[in-house]
Amino acid sequence: MATGLFSSSSSRKRNGGAVDASIEDQLQEIREDIAQLVALIADRGVEASREVKAKARSTRKQAESDLKDLLENGEQMLSDLRSRYADTEREVRRAVREHPVATLGAAAAIGLIAAALLRR
Repeated sequence: MATGLFSSSSSRKRNGGAVDASIEDQLQEIREDIAQLVALIADRGVEASREVKAKARSTRKQAESDLKDLLENGEQMLSDLRSRYADTEREVRRAVREHPVATLGAAAAIGLIAAALLRR
């Protein structure tokens, strides 16, 4: 006679203790399977956590490195801009000293052009 989970109740009554023992064995196997499954999930969770932490560290280091490079490049560009501004200022002063009348005429012409454009 069948002693599985899906056997009829009459056979359970007839077999008595054998059915109870079989069910207990099956329950024990299920408990063991569930415990193994929980352990497997926990191991995979720990492994995934390690991988995510490693990726986060790597990304953070890369971001810090990129930010440092960006700041250095920005400082270099600012230094170059200041240098160019100082060079241009020296050139304008030299041109004004060497050609004061031409500079005054050019400034007047620019002023007249600006006034004509603003009237429209």
